[in-house]
Amino acid sequence: MAPGTLRRRIVHRLALAAAGAWLTVGGLYAATPVVIEQAGIAFLPKAVTIRAGEQVVFLNSDVFGHNVYSDSAGGAFDIGLQNSGSEVAVTFENPGRFTLRCRIHPKMRAVVTVTE
Repeated sequence: MAPGTLRRRIVHRLALAAAGAWLTVGGLYAATPVVIEQAGIAFLPKAVTIRAGEQVVFLNSDVFGHNVYSDSAGGAFDIGLQNSGSEVAVTFENPGRFTLRCRIHPKMRAVVTVTE
């Protein structure tokens, strides 16, 4: 990836999410996915709120891999090893409060709150 490309992608996605931007998808409007970045061995931001059925994109901006997972009831998932520079989208179907962790860095924590 060209120098600066990843940073531009991050800034673009964060700007869209912060603005509450809407994209047309098959004639319907869908919210831009929320982005949780992994940087400096931390999740940024540490807490987000979305609606049921929406996605969170996990963007690994660190120089090493992470393993994002949640074992919270109704929203358990494990994305496996996520390499530096990659992004993985996870759809949260059920309302609730879901704690995120990294199996490689146990001190990393964040919360996704899903409303109806």
